[in-house]
Amino acid sequence: MNRKYKLERILDIGLIACLAFAVSVQAQSLPEGKGRADFRRICGTCHSLSRATSQRLTRGEWTRVINDMVARGTQGTQDELDNVITYLTGNFGKPSASADGVETKQAPVVDEKPLSEAEIAKGTELLTAKGCLSCHRMDDSGSYVGPDLTTIGARRSGEEIRASLVSPKKDVSPENRGIELITSDGKTITGRLLRHDGFTVQMMESNNQLRSFQKANLRKFEILTTNPMTSYVNQMSAQDLTSLVRYLSSLKGNEKP
Repeated sequence: MNRKYKLERILDIGLIACLAFAVSVQAQSLPEGKGRADFRRICGTCHSLSRATSQRLTRGEWTRVINDMVARGTQGTQDELDNVITYLTGNFGKPSASADGVETKQAPVVDEKPLSEAEIAKGTELLTAKGCLSCHRMDDSGSYVGPDLTTIGARRSGEEIRASLVSPKKDVSPENRGIELITSDGKTITGRLLRHDGFTVQMMESNNQLRSFQKANLRKFEILTTNPMTSYVNQMSAQDLTSLVRYLSSLKGNEKP
């Protein structure tokens, strides 16, 4: 009986060693670049990395894949998830076709022309005047309810930023979902969902106050999946919209635009 147990233990250890070696070999074959470590850690925990690297998807398709993983329980900060999407898009993106039908590699991202002081001032003015900071945060100002805009230019292309302003998605990605609670004394509280389990829920109120509640003491607990953001296409001129998109695109996080 002891010999059988020892043999099973040896086989288990050998299997673990083989799996660790396989993961190590896979990781070494990955292209270098920002997001590589996040990809290995976040995606390699449950899946073979080759399952992802064998695919060729657009940025939008990779974003949907990562959002689906988050909905199923994948853990990672917004910046880490964005790094994974950028890494997968840059190294395993769907190639575009030239006029003669021959597939070509995706063109590298070209740095935009630096904004002038006047353009920065205009963008800052629009960000405040249009109420963006009532939901979003920018450096040390604004709300935590919506996604942080401090490094939005490093995470989204100008086209994606414009699309989110002109035609916001109807659904909110899992990591940005809101929540509505009604306490035992009838008070309604809304904000951004941080985490929850079978017993408790943690959230960030619109006034930036971190709150925690016992679910058993709540009259209502509802996760909001609908995007509250409305289109800005009729709320500002085309020129102002372009100015705001350029300003947001310049927010890379490394230095002031």
